[in-house]
Amino acid sequence: MLFFVKNQFNIVNILFSLSLVLINLQCAPAKLNGTCDPESESFVLSALLEFGSTDGSYLCPIFSGLNPLRLDYGTDFLVIKQGEPIVTLKPFVSEPIDRCESSPSMPFGLVLDESNCSISGTPLTGLNSTKFMITASNRTKQTTFPLVIKSLFIPKFAFVANVGSGLINSYTINATTGALNAGGFVAAGGGPESMAISSDQKYLTVANRNTNNLSHFSINPINGNLTIIGTVPSGGNTPVSVVYHPSKNLFYVSNADNFATFSVNPLTGNLTLENTIPKIHASGSAIVNPLGNFLYDTFYSGNMIESYRIDSTTGILSPNLTQVIPSDIRPKKLAFHANGKTLYVIYDTNSNITTYQVDTNTGFMSPVFPLTPSTGVVSGSIASDPLGRFLYITNRDTNTISMYGNMPLSGELIPLSPNSVATATEPLGITVDPSGKFLYNTNIADSTVGIFIINQTNGSLTSNGTVGTSTSPAVIVTAGTNP
Repeated sequence: MLFFVKNQFNIVNILFSLSLVLINLQCAPAKLNGTCDPESESFVLSALLEFGSTDGSYLCPIFSGLNPLRLDYGTDFLVIKQGEPIVTLKPFVSEPIDRCESSPSMPFGLVLDESNCSISGTPLTGLNSTKFMITASNRTKQTTFPLVIKSLFIPKFAFVANVGSGLINSYTINATTGALNAGGFVAAGGGPESMAISSDQKYLTVANRNTNNLSHFSINPINGNLTIIGTVPSGGNTPVSVVYHPSKNLFYVSNADNFATFSVNPLTGNLTLENTIPKIHASGSAIVNPLGNFLYDTFYSGNMIESYRIDSTTGILSPNLTQVIPSDIRPKKLAFHANGKTLYVIYDTNSNITTYQVDTNTGFMSPVFPLTPSTGVVSGSIASDPLGRFLYITNRDTNTISMYGNMPLSGELIPLSPNSVATATEPLGITVDPSGKFLYNTNIADSTVGIFIINQTNGSLTSNGTVGTSTSPAVIVTAGTNP
């Protein structure tokens, strides 16, 4: 229906434009055999071809002022790296423009050429996925192109939560080799099973399942040492997951009985409980999509995936479910493709991976591919690389990590060959560093972190050793810094 309405609208515009051309040229000398002659039998066909084209050239000069201004970067998602110059991104523009501007302004270090909308420069900061509205205009026309830009942080620190000891280990990351250098440790609460880093990389928040509270730390930007800011109630009972909004000073806690939204003072790090909403179902792992529009969570015992809309201004969750969709048995963990258009789900006691395509405007999920098998039965966790190329899963029963490639447009998973790499005993947590160069996993049975180098061409993993942790490491996260 949308396609029909859109075409109907275009036909009306074409006929209206043709009538103007005919009126303006009714006294022009006749070119009876020319396809650009309004009195020619081929003129209507020329007009239809012109108004349906997107190449910016004109079959007939008289059409040059009637076509809409067109701007196209060839992609709606641009991934760049902090501190590395980008190849100039030159868009297609259908005709000369007088001005080009962006809202919000380009990331620090990037330059938008006002004369042709080209983007160049060296990003000096890391940035989570942010939508930039690029507007090109001339004296009579204007058009806007939405471009999502993500600037990958240089990796600096790693943090590990240990459910056995309740301690958080900190490490510095060698940005060349991925090696971890052990730093200090701090105490969290009981059963720290989930951690999250704030979007500005300044704070680490830990959900303590057994003590119903949150441990909130500041991160030293020089050495990664953690300093406790406060320990606060989680806003509900049994906090099982914590996740930050990608661009606001907010995070969400998935408790057994509700969702709690906390704000973070950007200067002091102090926490304020802003809102709670009751859960319809007792859910588990939660994740926010890369643009911060929707929150998704697993309904573990009900075999479903749920979604909630996030208010674009306040960041508060809607109390009403956006969608509930069936999943396989006991959904456990979630991961998004970097562009936010594909969601992956793994399960607690089977070897399947579900791939959902996601409408970024409505948040609706659609299962479009058959279940993808993993190389284990008892899945641990799941991580996608920040460039949207690869996906990895820990398998506790086989002591392996499964490896997959992503189809760039559809998000469909393609098993790598070989499909898995060996780990130490009982791999559980997993993460890819902010630059997409290294992968880390926790091995809960032997209290180590596995270090892997990611092949940037095919996604395969090469072991670079292990480093010790405290007792029973469950979760690992990584962080960068901004100037």
